[in-house]
Amino acid sequence: MTYGAVHGIPIGARFRNRRSLYDARIHRDIRRGICGGADKKRGAESVVLSGANEDDLDFGQIVYYTGIGRRDGSGRLIADQEFSGLNRSLAVNAQTTQPIRLIRATVSEFEYSGQYVVEDAFLRPGASGFQICQYRLRSLQSPGESDSGDIKQVEAKRVLSTHYRIVRDSGVPTRVKELYDYRCQVCDIRIETLAGPYSEGAHLVPLGGGADGPDIDANVLSLCPNHHVMLDHGAICFADDWTALDRDGRQLGSLNVHPDHLLKVAYARTHRRLMGFDELLVSALSRTSVDRIGRHS
Repeated sequence: MTYGAVHGIPIGARFRNRRSLYDARIHRDIRRGICGGADKKRGAESVVLSGANEDDLDFGQIVYYTGIGRRDGSGRLIADQEFSGLNRSLAVNAQTTQPIRLIRATVSEFEYSGQYVVEDAFLRPGASGFQICQYRLRSLQSPGESDSGDIKQVEAKRVLSTHYRIVRDSGVPTRVKELYDYRCQVCDIRIETLAGPYSEGAHLVPLGGGADGPDIDANVLSLCPNHHVMLDHGAICFADDWTALDRDGRQLGSLNVHPDHLLKVAYARTHRRLMGFDELLVSALSRTSVDRIGRHS
């Protein structure tokens, strides 16, 4: 058994070390804080909240958990985190609603805290100035409730949440959206509302933090809400010739690029790196055009 509650292990059970967690099948990775699942389509199995990460926030029933990244000898983050490897595995849980087991490190041992659902996964600036992968976890047990193991039968509740973004120049996204007549550059949808046509200004490289994406036309797209979410959460990327690709490498068509919209390929490349896309796969599947790249790079 890899997912869900482990028979005979109650919430509050204590373990001397990581080896004890491994032997009990509570956390089957002796070194790392995220244990990737046997089924990649379901996501990760468990996480350890060590208490050593400055970006972790523990509110008991709700936890903001930080992903894995390169750190120096003192434990300080030294590079941007990306949604690849185990970080991507845990992000999959946000889509599948597969619960993970949460273990908290205490002063001298580890304590099993029950099952948590991954409500969201997103990039944000960390305390060190680098981009971090962060996850909002919510307990599936009420305080004092036991871990019955039946949680897999419970449908995880999904709620609408808003991510607040740095706003530097509202004229930039408006200008880009007007250039495309408020149509999505991926699917060409134009949403008509009572207030008029609607699309969203989407930054290839996020604003602020370690990525420090610029708020300029060359870094902004006009997208429908669906493709904006897919871009921000790493479901799609754009190759150097602006072919739209999903995470499995399927081509979704070509990004519509207006002659007056001088997009920069460098920002598409940075987005792919931050979201953990396989560059070899992207290069193999994209329809590279030297002339086209030259005009927009």
